[in-house]
Amino acid sequence: MLKTKDLGVGYKEIVVDNINLEIKKGEILAILGPNGVGKSTLLKTLCSFLSPLKGVVYLESQILHNIKPSELAKKLAVVLTERVNPGNLTGFDIIAIGRHPYTDLFGRLSERDIEVIEESAKAVNALHLLDKKFFEMSDGERQKIMIARALAQEPEILILDEPTSFLDAKHKIELTLLLRKLATEKNLAIVVTLHDIELALRVADKLALIKDKKIIAYGYPEDILNKDTVNYLYDVTSANFSREIGYFELINKSKREIKIFVICGAGTGAGLLRYLVKNGYKIYCGILHENDFDYIVAKTMEIEIIKEKAFSQISKENIEKAKNIIDECDYIIYTEFPVGEINKENLYLIDYSINKNKKVIKYQSVQDLKSTHKI
Repeated sequence: MLKTKDLGVGYKEIVVDNINLEIKKGEILAILGPNGVGKSTLLKTLCSFLSPLKGVVYLESQILHNIKPSELAKKLAVVLTERVNPGNLTGFDIIAIGRHPYTDLFGRLSERDIEVIEESAKAVNALHLLDKKFFEMSDGERQKIMIARALAQEPEILILDEPTSFLDAKHKIELTLLLRKLATEKNLAIVVTLHDIELALRVADKLALIKDKKIIAYGYPEDILNKDTVNYLYDVTSANFSREIGYFELINKSKREIKIFVICGAGTGAGLLRYLVKNGYKIYCGILHENDFDYIVAKTMEIEIIKEKAFSQISKENIEKAKNIIDECDYIIYTEFPVGEINKENLYLIDYSINKNKKVIKYQSVQDLKSTHKI
């Protein structure tokens, strides 16, 4: 439906070149990249606010920049990041602006126009905002109204530039769920720039990653998001992106001489590991199977792990490795991990640590570690 061919965008000079993207009805394309790489410039070109410096944008079989603005407004709607100051206009008044391509010369609203306005407000759960003054609304409420205004144009394509920028966590989640709903239920093609890679991974059908004046990766998020690509995209050196987790974990760079051995499993150690890494302890972890969630977290953090193959019995060799490391550690902390046939030897490691008169702590909470054990 919306397609670019060898597109180059910018004002006087090209800031992103050789852009080849395609978005169909019912799909969400999220565009990610550091600030200043040209994401907004690309969006403004896709919605005809800027002319291409190179290449072409197609809307179905037509060149988008050759379509009359009045006709384009019926096919494509835009929500940009700029804050608006509409005076005393209500939610209804703002959404009604979206009907401009359909009204007569005097801007009079027909029964059909009013019906579409109400339907658009309902689609974003904003019927209760129709009579509320825009300046009295929260940022989340304003964003809903602006999206409803765009929907009132009855477009086939919806373009949004950083729609979550001014929103708190609750409204960010609501908005991303709303975009997924609109793509599915209204069969819209949606192009959106986002800062939050975790939200993009959850909501987008396709991703385009921009850096160094080009698209460095394009495709399904499940295929293209990996540690090397995402770390390079954002120039991250103190954390690693994890495909399995869907976000970053801090790298274990110890600042203290205190060494801690963590015995955990099945996700019970993730929070503990994050706390210890944040506070600069030298951490060892084991014995973990390679399909265990705690293994994924610890590996992403670059913690030294004693690992076992998935679904395998813990070997005597790994038990001896763990014992040798435990002997050198100041604390042994264990969680309430589920015990089965293949990991029961970890209980032996706890007993071994106690018998060696090590400082052994059963993890209850971070508060307990800080107040009781001074860790």
